[in-house]
Amino acid sequence: MEPGRVNCLAVDSSETSETAFNWYVKNYHQKNDTLLIVHIHEVPQLPMMKVLSDAYCGDFYIVPHYFFPNNEQYRTQIKKSIEEAKAIVEKFKTFCVEKEIKFNEIVLDDNFKSPGYMICELAKKKAATVIVMGQRGLGAISRLFLGSTSDYVLHHSDVPVIIIPPTISSR
Repeated sequence: MEPGRVNCLAVDSSETSETAFNWYVKNYHQKNDTLLIVHIHEVPQLPMMKVLSDAYCGDFYIVPHYFFPNNEQYRTQIKKSIEEAKAIVEKFKTFCVEKEIKFNEIVLDDNFKSPGYMICELAKKKAATVIVMGQRGLGAISRLFLGSTSDYVLHHSDVPVIIIPPTISSR
């Protein structure tokens, strides 16, 4: 049996990820292919600390006190985000089992890196033949200020990229 391709599907909790999966199954997947389900887990960041007092001393400020969030609350927030990441990947694993698609899953913490950068690097490292992903459908202004993972991947990937718009059905 001839070895198949490794195809990367970048997923998140959005409906467009499911649309991208359905498009991939119907239009791109071949029998011997392996689908690499990739999710970038965005680790909740500590909120900016509030300065209680500061004293000006000549050319610099002394900032003696900060309030940190309750450690237990932060741990709970982290645990919840990990469970959500697992649930996202589990959903796509279930889809693959139902469709009899061979797959591997990878969940990476963002570690202050852009999800787009991490998707591109992973696709290169795993020798993917393509990256398939959904697009949230941000307007031009939102893309300008917020950036877009799909725009980043499209412009920086070393492998072909297929971006499925939010309005496409799984035709």
